[in-house]
This record gives sequence, C-alpha cells and structure tokens, in this order.
Amino acid sequence: MIVLYCILGLLGALILFMVVRTLVTRPRATQISTYQAPPVDRDKLVAELQGAVRIPTVTLEHNDEDGSVFFEYQNYLETTYPALLGSAQKINVNRYAVIYIVKGTDPALLPVAVLAHQDVVPAPEEGWEVPPFSGEVKDGCVYGRGSQDMKSQMIAALHALNVLIAEGKPPKRTVYFCFGHDEERQGYEGARHIVAYLKEKGVRFESVIDEGGTILDGSILGIPNKVALIGTCEKGYADITLEVEKLGGHASTPTRRTAVGMLSEAIADIEHTPMPTHWTVPTKQMIKTLAPYMKFPFRLIFVNRDVLSPLLKRLLSIVNPFTNCLVRTTFAPTQTAGSTAPNVLPPRAKANINVRINTGETVEDVCRHIRNVVGKKVKVEPVTGYFDPSPVSSVTSDAYQKLTKTIAEVFNGYIAAPYPFIAASDAKYYYALSDNVYRFTPFEKTVEDANRIHACNERQNIDSLVVGTQFFLRYFENTCY
Repeated sequence: MIVLYCILGLLGALILFMVVRTLVTRPRATQISTYQAPPVDRDKLVAELQGAVRIPTVTLEHNDEDGSVFFEYQNYLETTYPALLGSAQKINVNRYAVIYIVKGTDPALLPVAVLAHQDVVPAPEEGWEVPPFSGEVKDGCVYGRGSQDMKSQMIAALHALNVLIAEGKPPKRTVYFCFGHDEERQGYEGARHIVAYLKEKGVRFESVIDEGGTILDGSILGIPNKVALIGTCEKGYADITLEVEKLGGHASTPTRRTAVGMLSEAIADIEHTPMPTHWTVPTKQMIKTLAPYMKFPFRLIFVNRDVLSPLLKRLLSIVNPFTNCLVRTTFAPTQTAGSTAPNVLPPRAKANINVRINTGETVEDVCRHIRNVVGKKVKVEPVTGYFDPSPVSSVTSDAYQKLTKTIAEVFNGYIAAPYPFIAASDAKYYYALSDNVYRFTPFEKTVEDANRIHACNERQNIDSLVVGTQFFLRYFENTCY
C-alpha cells in the first residue's frame, strides 16, 4: 500500500510539475514594429512575372541537350532589370547555370547569396484552364508553369534590389544571385557546379537564402496566428529500387509465387514497417519556439515534450502527413514495372521507393532497414543521385536574426520558427560556402494553390507576390545596407 501511495504521489508531483511548467512558459513580448512597407509597382511586377513564365525553361533531360532557352531567359532578366544586372558581373557555369554578382561598396563585408532555379517541370497542356506558358492573369493570379516554383521568388528578389539600386542606393554588402538550371533534377549540373566554382575562387557567404520554408495557419498547432517556417536544414533524398526475379511465362499457368506478387508484398511490408520516429535538432528548436504561443492543451503537451516524448511522437506521426514528416524518414512507393503484356508473367518486377531521410540518418541506414524488412529475395539498390540530410544552420546567428526581424516587420508580427525542410532544394550544396543557409518562401498561399505546384493550373497570387517583393526589399535593407 505504501508503494502505491508513493507511485501516486510521484505521479501527482509530475503532473503538477508539467502544469506549472506550462503556465510559466509564455511567449516573448511582441515588439510593435513601426516599419511601413513601401509601395510596389503592381502592374510592372505582374508583367515581369508574366514575361518570365512565358519562357519555357523546362529542365533538360541531359546537360548536353540544346538549352538555348536558358540563355533566352537570362537575356530577358538582364533586359528587365537594367539598373541591377546591367552592371553586374555575369558568370555562366556548366553552360546554363548563371551567377550575377552585384558589387557592394564595402569589400570587407562577406557577401550574401540569393538562390533561385531557372528550370521548371514539364507542363502538358491537358487539364490546364489556360495554356501553361501563357502567363495569363486570371482570378487575381498569374497562371503558368513556374509561376510559383519558383520564378515568382526570383522575380521578387530581382525586382526588389533593382528598385533600390535604381533609387541610387547601392548595397554595402555584395550580393550574389545564383540561378541553377536543373533543381528539379537535384541540381547536379547546376547548383553543384556553381558551388564548386565559387569554392575554387575562395568565396564565402555571410548567409544564403533559398526557397523552402512556408507561411501556414498556426491553428493546426493551436496557435492563433500565422507561422513563418524557416528551413534551417533539409532532409536527405534517395530513390531506392526494389527488384524481384522469378521464372516468367504464360499467365494461364502461374507459379505459386510470382515476381509481381513478391514485389507487392515487399512494398506493403515497407509501408507497414516505417523507420522509428526520433527528435532532430531542428524539430526540437521548432517546438521550443512555437510552444509558448500555443493554447493551453497544446502548450501542455509541447512544453513537456521531454516528458511526453513517446506520446507526442506518436501523435505527430498520425495527425497528418506533414507532422509525420517532421519526426521520421518517409517511404513513398512511386513507380512499378512488370510485364509488357496482360497475359505474360514477367521474369523481373521493379519498383521505386522515394525516400526523404530524417536528420541523423543516412542512405546507408535506409538501405539496411529496407533490406531487413523485405528479406534476401528482393534486391535493394539506391539509384544514382541520392544524398544524406544537410547540416543544420544556426538559429542564433546574426543572419538568422535579421531574417526573422524581416519576417516580423513585413508580415505583421507572424511568428518565425526554424524547421526541417522536408523536400529538397539547391541550398543543400551551399554549406560548403556558408554556415548560415536558410530556406524561406515569402508568399502566403492557400492549400489549394500549394497543391498546384508541379500540377495543372499552377498560379501565383498577385497580392502575395507584392508582399513577397516587399519582403525582399526589407531583407536587402536589413542584411546589405
């Protein structure tokens, strides 16, 4: 009986500790910003994005193909932003990737890099409300492939610095615009070569900014405000091939175990046997930053993450796909191949598993896990082009503080927080040149519009484009002036 009382007493003390800890955890006092975003020439900005979308810079299958469309696109940028790019040093790398260097007035300051990719995914016309490379304005949006991913961000950044320079305000800090041409194919021919070139020249960056982090409704986490997520790292990437070989033949006399059947079992086993959840540094930093702003039930759980760790990891893994991505490596079966005819047993069946690897794990860890799950009868091999998770950038650096300050000023006090970017970007290569590599997309978007990326009827909301341009105006002022 005494033992039971002791257990109950300890449990009560633990609950009391958790409640008190929650109650004393408060958000930082909000500093009211006096910053007033300058007006932006809306019509000019829209026309600039329309012109960019109309040039079909579809990612090349191979770098030795005719990529003259990228030169056409670069010529368009140089014509559109004469104050900025007219005097910039231009360097083409590996044919179609490009660097524009805008010299600052103080060579003692480390430069900053602004990344964007010129390329877009293909856009067959079927299913589109307007031609995919028309740049048509409709329903308050610019429609077209690349309007979101990511010519809008490129145009916003170029327009912003072009305005400042045209007003007779050259930056103190040199700005590098680094535009790869194959980000949609992992940046192997573009960003990777740009970084190799700059590294050979001894270039170091104070900070790097690329696409990635998003602005979302904080209500999903019990926060009565918008949340601006800054990617301080990104997950690793791998396509893993599963292959089964069995005796083929006529489908009228199937063997007891077929290649397709065994492959299907292997895929199902992988989906039902995920890698374990675990806390990464950026996820813990995100929770620590956001927990004070949450309403009480959420705050109780997240403030006491260390105590409620198993419960919270389980909760995040089942709430929705996004929160699941924050705590584990994910497996997505995306392609299968078997027979070329409906009445033929294939001697070989193959499948692709697209893997996004959590910080702290590697491609080797993933392959080991999958091999243990599917057994020796299934061949498991990573496809060329895989990479491990990136390093994690600091959330205490001056560069990060300037980024969060800019977000707070331009987006009316939205809460900025670090997080692990769950997709892939060109930014992963730039850790060789800077310790401060961040991913942030300064455009508010609906879930519907976010789902249009890489899909039919991709579009960029014009109001959001204007605010995103104002973000870059202030970002340059805070970092380069």
